[in-house]
Amino acid sequence: MRRIGMTVALVTGGAAGIAAATAAARRARQRQGTEDRWHSVTINREPEEVGSLPQPLHDLGEAVQVRVRPAPGGRGTEVAARCLTSDRESVRALRLALRKTRQVAETGEVLLPDAPPTTRRTPLGAPLAYATRHGREEGRL
Repeated sequence: MRRIGMTVALVTGGAAGIAAATAAARRARQRQGTEDRWHSVTINREPEEVGSLPQPLHDLGEAVQVRVRPAPGGRGTEVAARCLTSDRESVRALRLALRKTRQVAETGEVLLPDAPPTTRRTPLGAPLAYATRHGREEGRL
């Protein structure tokens, strides 16, 4: 009876290990090639109002390729861009520039959270403070 229990435990552990390895391999395959993919935002403005190369994307220079076209269904403008290099810092800068492009086009400025915060720091607020600091992707995680 003990052998059956140990056999079941080993088989279950082995199956869990195989499932974890398969999931990790799937995530690694999904990450490959993400540096050169197109990233896009939809802006609630007409293409004429956005322009051919919005300022935050213009600041990246020749490192990115940009497409500006009407969004499907008449929902504004779709701005798509991709990095011509394959490093993570370039992708982070591109995603930040796309977010800034959308904010500037829709509101006229880049919106930032209140600083300093209006509440005092607590242990329960530490995860939120961490996410707020690293959500802008200007620094390393």
